[in-house]
Amino acid sequence: MDDYAKQYRLMCPGPVNVSQRVLRAMTAYEIGHREVEFSELLLQIQHHCLELMKLDPNEYGVVVVTGSGSAANEAIITSAIQPTDNVLSLATGEFGRRLGDISSIYNPNTTTYAQDWATKLDLSKVEEMLKSKHYDWVTMVHNETSTGELQPVKEVGALCKKYGAKLFVDAVSSFMADPLQLDECNITMMSTSSGKALGMPPGLSLVVGKISEFDALSTYPVRNYYLSLARLYAFARNKAQTPNTPAIHLFIALNEALKQIAEEGVDARLNFQKQKSATFRSGLRDLGLSLLHPNHTLSNAVSSIRLPSDMSFDDLRRELRNRGFIVYGGKGPLADKIFQVSTMGAVGFDDIHALLVAISEAMQRVMHSVA
Repeated sequence: MDDYAKQYRLMCPGPVNVSQRVLRAMTAYEIGHREVEFSELLLQIQHHCLELMKLDPNEYGVVVVTGSGSAANEAIITSAIQPTDNVLSLATGEFGRRLGDISSIYNPNTTTYAQDWATKLDLSKVEEMLKSKHYDWVTMVHNETSTGELQPVKEVGALCKKYGAKLFVDAVSSFMADPLQLDECNITMMSTSSGKALGMPPGLSLVVGKISEFDALSTYPVRNYYLSLARLYAFARNKAQTPNTPAIHLFIALNEALKQIAEEGVDARLNFQKQKSATFRSGLRDLGLSLLHPNHTLSNAVSSIRLPSDMSFDDLRRELRNRGFIVYGGKGPLADKIFQVSTMGAVGFDDIHALLVAISEAMQRVMHSVA
């Protein structure tokens, strides 16, 4: 642990580097979670979220969960989706598969449509499945972090509307990195996480959804406690509080991060993320490296890069770590075939150029040792 005094630059898909402004806000003061100050804080967070997302507060609500993005996902699946519901889970990578796995535990009528990670989501197949059987819910990931590719949420949302299904979207790694409009995409519930493009430490997640759906939760059978969206929403709506002790300092950090985005402007933030990822990918090409699927629709949040044939991820990871950078390897069938770099969070162009230099040096060192 003492090794982290070296201040590594986190260039992985979460956790991310956090700005000094957010870090300072996090430790600026102490408040009790049953005090008026916390209620004011929670109301500010809800207001900022809906304003940044351009959503009508009379139609959409926000619940903050103390827990990772997986906590928000499980809260939605166990609270909004009922045991008798038919669920179609679309999986084009690791995190889409996880949604199907969670749903299968709680909802026996779950069908996971899994495609090869190298392929784009087959919308004609999705429509065929929705047409052949009534599904109450469809689950999918916006940015499939394991590949770094955006999925066609708007098109799936239109299909859900056509066939009478509700849509739950995991936007854990895409929120504030890639554009996503809930109302235009017919999204009923969306999840996201603090430790990604929001640029703050991990540990909080958000559920944004239609108020009509939140209101209906109280009529459903109770299947959980800590992750009960019905309880979380009722406390937030009636008391502007949380049922249990929350991660208060992370709430403070979240509010500051949202204010920072509001000051910059959402379009400016999204454009900055796009510029950073484009700069990094251009530098990769100069190094002779290629992206996993360069012709697919790529997220601004994370880049998946093919490893050179004579280099293992462990070798690359070691060399980059020695140079002060943390990157991640591939998952599942992509293990030791790719490495992943994120430019989310407090990462500037100087950091990106420094990482590209470090990658070049690492490649030369590893290849020289092999030779």
